[in-house]
Amino acid sequence: MKDFLFRKNLTVKKFAGDLGISPSYLYQLLRGERKPSLQLAHKIEKYTKGEVTVKKLLDHILHKKNNFYKELDIQQELEVHERRLLELEAFDESLKKRYESLERRLLRLEKEREL
Repeated sequence: MKDFLFRKNLTVKKFAGDLGISPSYLYQLLRGERKPSLQLAHKIEKYTKGEVTVKKLLDHILHKKNNFYKELDIQQELEVHERRLLELEAFDESLKKRYESLERRLLRLEKEREL
């Protein structure tokens, strides 16, 4: 959008006025502090005759959404692995107890055999 303003020698005040938004809001859009609504993105695309597209204006939203879902998938996968790890640790503890029990029985049997 900055390039469009520069190429067309448009002021922020004029561009904002033509779009029906405040210059301060447009400055926030230009700095990336705010993102346009879908309606405003369409207005900008129409005003710029396609030089600034809705896709370009809203790609960040899709990217952010995709990252959110990737993070969510990773979090869910992590939770599955953590549960599995807890199950394995519990199973390991159970095996240790069974092993200790078998060792005690074996020792008793060996002692009985000696007698």
